[in-house]
Amino acid sequence: MQEREGKNLKAEFIHLMQAKILSGELKPGDRLPPERELALQVGISRGSVNQGILDLERMGFLRIVPRKGTFVAEYVRKATPETLAAIMSYNSAYIDPALFRDLMELRILVERECARLACANLNGDGLRRLQDCTGAIYAAPEEQLAEAVYLYHKCITEISGNAAYAMVFQSFEKMIRNLVREHYTDRSELTKSLPKFELLTAAIARRDAYEADRCILSILSQASDYLNTHLKSGSDLHLEE
Repeated sequence: MQEREGKNLKAEFIHLMQAKILSGELKPGDRLPPERELALQVGISRGSVNQGILDLERMGFLRIVPRKGTFVAEYVRKATPETLAAIMSYNSAYIDPALFRDLMELRILVERECARLACANLNGDGLRRLQDCTGAIYAAPEEQLAEAVYLYHKCITEISGNAAYAMVFQSFEKMIRNLVREHYTDRSELTKSLPKFELLTAAIARRDAYEADRCILSILSQASDYLNTHLKSGSDLHLEE
């Protein structure tokens, strides 16, 4: 039991440190407090902190310099597969603004190409699925709207016919869901967005790639502009032993 609790505390410590780094609260080059002080800050044993730091170094988020201390690594410039996997599964809307912009640019590139491919590869089943997703957005109660919007975007990647694009989108599922939810907490943003989904669906149904690209770019640019302005870093983090 104690061993399992120790592993859970280490995992929670890793999650908290990733949140501090990915939110921008801790930046590349920042030096972490000594392990003893860090253990007191988060309320867990020094051993859990030590093991967590070693795992975070392996993931590419930290850099241990003998006799100097532990520093936040240049995790974007020197990313490993584990670094990317951690970013993909990051379960929060709070993210460093520079990293957010880069990830949003990737999302826009993928979804614009998927909208174009959806126009080229559309069949009856794909159109019915997209129309169902469009209807679900308008039928969804307010608390379920963000999920309906996420599933609409996911549908476009799936009907594009390109499995690789669909997998890239799916790999960022947690992050995209949280960003969509954060965006539509503002009702005025919701009011501006709703007509655009119908226009996009209609453009894809007509196989009008130019109009579909214009619509998806408008939807995602609106989201990007809003989130760039409104996202803030998370609050102080703490663990209970």
